Amino acid sequence: MAAARFNHFAMLGVLVALALASSTELAFATASTFQPLNTAMTSVLQFMTGTFATTAATVAVAAVGFLALTSRIPWSWAFAVVIGVALIFGASQIVQSLTSGMGG
Repeated sequence: MAAARFNHFAMLGVLVALALASSTELAFATASTFQPLNTAMTSVLQFMTGTFATTAATVAVAAVGFLALTSRIPWSWAFAVVIGVALIFGASQIVQSLTSGMGG
């Protein structure tokens, strides 16, 4: 008897969850809910890929390249800096290509 009652409540819970998941009002709420976060992240992205970041990355790559050329740091560190700069400035394209491959 208790198992039948549990199954009944479990089925009712699943139906309520499906009804809430299929509600269109929840989908429309997300656009305005995350707008401040989207604005903040856009500002961070613009700072990380803007003029200041481009200048800093150019100086960093030049300095690390010079240090690696004169054998003051390992070549692996120089390679890591170059890969890091490429990932920072290519992050938008990488995410875009990953999401387009997933049908997003």
